Amino acid sequence: MQKENLKQVINLQVTDGLTVAVFQNQTHEFVMPVRDVALGYGVASGTIRNQLSKNFDEFTEGRHYIKGVAFGDTLPNIQPHAIYWTKAGIVRLGFFIKSERAKMFRDWAETVILQVLSPQLPKNLPNPTKRNHNRLTQDRMISILADIAKIDDKSLRLSLISKLGL
Repeated sequence: MQKENLKQVINLQVTDGLTVAVFQNQTHEFVMPVRDVALGYGVASGTIRNQLSKNFDEFTEGRHYIKGVAFGDTLPNIQPHAIYWTKAGIVRLGFFIKSERAKMFRDWAETVILQVLSPQLPKNLPNPTKRNHNRLTQDRMISILADIAKIDDKSLRLSLISKLGL
């Protein structure tokens, strides 16, 4: 991460009486300090740190969290070893933290991350191309019909042909 990636701190209101600090960041759009993520989820800061160490294989540095050393010289009072959670990390933490306030915070994070800060999709998206699931090529169809023609039972022959859609 470049040293100048962190721009400014924005305080966002989650609910009445709950405001969290969000640091704008060019690479991750925003990052949040552990203290504010913990406030959002209604748990202690230690719980957030414990989730990182307990589920270390679930979190990737640079994707889910970054360390303060990456931008410590651009903002005052940044601890170099402090953890800052990215949008992806905040969402992933929600899978591990279960509390009433966590449900509310997940709803807020989902709204902020998916609707407010994500770029708007174009209104006229092209229709997705449909994959041709019919693996019955023309040559294969002729081969199957030739085999069906060898069947002596007329009702069975007609039944198989109708199932092929012919």
